[in-house]
Amino acid sequence: PNDAFIGNDSRGNSCVTMSWKASLSRHLPVIRFFACPESPSSRGVLNWYQKNYHELKALNPTMQLLMRGSENCFPAVTTELDFTTDDLLKFMIQTGKFQDENGTKSEARIEAA
Repeated sequence: PNDAFIGNDSRGNSCVTMSWKASLSRHLPVIRFFACPESPSSRGVLNWYQKNYHELKALNPTMQLLMRGSENCFPAVTTELDFTTDDLLKFMIQTGKFQDENGTKSEARIEAA
């Protein structure tokens, strides 16, 4: 399977774009698909899974791609992320989520978290 697209950008310049599908297993341990085989609302998830499963598996042979089908199941796609509370706090500090009303970093809010 070829995981690169070779074509032209909007200006006519040649370009190579790597497929996001080829890098999934570097970032995610598993992808779970949930769908009800009888429900029209699940058709999108079922169709996408059936259309893309073989390509995804070929590009990410060690990643689990799991389909869970059940009656009256709400269609969804989930994964597992290995974030700790410290990772979340670092992200919130870096993106300015702990600020006082005047826009400065709030040491009191960071300490409370």
